[in-house]
Amino acid sequence: MALQVRLNNTNVPFVLFGNAAVLGDATLLQDAGRATALVFGTVMAKVAASQKWVPFTDETATTGAAIPQGIYVGPSVAAADLVAGDVTDAPIMVGLNVMVDENQIVIENSKTLDTVIETAPGEATCVDLRTVRDRLASRGILCEDTIDISSFENT
Repeated sequence: MALQVRLNNTNVPFVLFGNAAVLGDATLLQDAGRATALVFGTVMAKVAASQKWVPFTDETATTGAAIPQGIYVGPSVAAADLVAGDVTDAPIMVGLNVMVDENQIVIENSKTLDTVIETAPGEATCVDLRTVRDRLASRGILCEDTIDISSFENT
């Protein structure tokens, strides 16, 4: 009689490998129209003029907010807090050399890791199409799909 052991580990860590650089004192820009909380794992961009962070939602913005530059790694921030004003001391992972679980990444406004971003403001005017995944990788944040080993492999 053969016996097969089954293990279903659903507690996959966010950081899979490497060392992450985290800004612990980032400022989140006020969003008067915000209706949902900002959650752990949200892809973030930085507004060039103010150097404040916003969720990446628009790949065509000309303020710098079209360039994913980090991932929010703090506790949820209530929508009411973002409506009321800037939120300070927010932790943003800005890279270094880290691999994260792409299944835990949050991108708002129906965008995905494969959303194409055109040439960013201030960059060369040649055609430079990169995805959100490419932009994060250029910052040292690599996104890896984890595998759920919840079914038998010998079927």
